[in-house]
Amino acid sequence: MNNTFAPRAKPFPTPTRHQVARLLGLTALTALTLMLMACATRIPPPTQEVALSRAAVETAARAGAAELAPAELSIARQKQVMADTAMSQEQYDRALLLAREVQVDARLAEAKARSNRAGLAATELREDGRVLRQEINRSAQ
Repeated sequence: MNNTFAPRAKPFPTPTRHQVARLLGLTALTALTLMLMACATRIPPPTQEVALSRAAVETAARAGAAELAPAELSIARQKQVMADTAMSQEQYDRALLLAREVQVDARLAEAKARSNRAGLAATELREDGRVLRQEINRSAQ
């Protein structure tokens, strides 16, 4: 039985010196291109975000967060120091992330301070209303 259609295994041809050099050249060119792309995609310094985070911390402090939400304000200030350190070490991606976290934490501290202040004012108003009702009842007797 003669099988004329059976594929024959052919050995891989040995690459020539020129083909090997070309392959090494293309590999080197690809590596160089990837390195240049990595350098080109580096993010710029997030100076505006860091400045906004500092302003958010100051706004929270002016809103009374140091007294009414000290834990939240302290966290925001610690992260601000970390963001400043990251900026000085040119770790811009980390600095950007921390600056955004500082803004969120500072806004939380500010909101909590305003909420606590509103709660204290509401308690004071209820107490004033209670005292006023007592005065009205006393004068009516």
